[in-house]
Amino acid sequence: MTTLKDIAEAVGVSISTVSRVINSDVTKHVSEETKSKIWRAVQELGYAPNESARKLVMKKNSASKQPSMQIGFISSWTLYSAEQDPFFMTIFAGMRKMLEDYGYSFAYVYTFKELRNEATLHKVLNEQRVDGVIVFGDVDEEHDIVGLIQKHVPAVVGVMSDSPDIQNINFNHIAAAETAVNHLIAQGHRQIGFIGGYGHDGELESEDRFIGYKLSMQKADLDIREEWLINTAWVVDRSYSWMLEMLDRNQGKPLPTAIFAASDRLALPAMRAAIERGFRVPQDIAFIGIDNIELSQYTSPPLSTIHVPKFELGMTAVKTLIDYMQSDFKPSFQLLMPHELIVRQSSDYTRNE
Repeated sequence: MTTLKDIAEAVGVSISTVSRVINSDVTKHVSEETKSKIWRAVQELGYAPNESARKLVMKKNSASKQPSMQIGFISSWTLYSAEQDPFFMTIFAGMRKMLEDYGYSFAYVYTFKELRNEATLHKVLNEQRVDGVIVFGDVDEEHDIVGLIQKHVPAVVGVMSDSPDIQNINFNHIAAAETAVNHLIAQGHRQIGFIGGYGHDGELESEDRFIGYKLSMQKADLDIREEWLINTAWVVDRSYSWMLEMLDRNQGKPLPTAIFAASDRLALPAMRAAIERGFRVPQDIAFIGIDNIELSQYTSPPLSTIHVPKFELGMTAVKTLIDYMQSDFKPSFQLLMPHELIVRQSSDYTRNE
């Protein structure tokens, strides 16, 4: 069993210094470099506070065969942005519903940014014991943290994650985007613009929904014009202001007759901007989004979109995690949920004749 003395000897500091760092005691200053060395030693040597007591509790749980009934949740999104997004909140509601059905609850909710703090990461790995963890969003830069979690937690499942090392519940973003653009093409549009955000590397080109847009345009032999592409970096306010800017900048020049937005939250402000500039929707500019958030059916005109089974996605993630927690067989796979085209007045000429 690793002790504070082992940590102190490995780092070359006193036992009291190790104790102060692990217990977040700020009465005496400890340099950030020393703190980092201590936390690295903690991880490498496998130190866990109150080890004997923890093992006793685990032994009792094992004997009674009763689960701790708690799981963890870690998101690549900031919690503020997640709470503002109806797409995320519907997925999260699906998770909570399934957890309640099975008698589980969330032990903690963290972001990867918070887990970059070594004290917080140590707490998650060694003190907040859970049966499983759900990882939400891309983890391209967080593989080390995910790897540590997998060593300490029996089961890890991703939701809309890009990690090849964990089971992932998702939908085909590229195919969903192609479905949206193909609908616009079927309506007779040949000049189609795009509004979206960056991908995992910060560039528009790597984002799946832009890739789907690009594939559909190329298959139909249609030009992609740089002046009709708006990269909002997923900031909703920019969709409105930059759509106004594009329309004003191209006065007297060719304009897109349709816009595919990578989410409904980006489509709605852009559609408002077009209407404010006197364009008719869909007669002058048609719009379609992705996600089918509840508000999209109540706009004027109602927004065409790609329906994603968000609530079911969240439920499926929890059900998969619980199945994994109860089984020794944990194959890596990606389960893709279906998507569906929802045609409303913002893109359908036949409903506006």
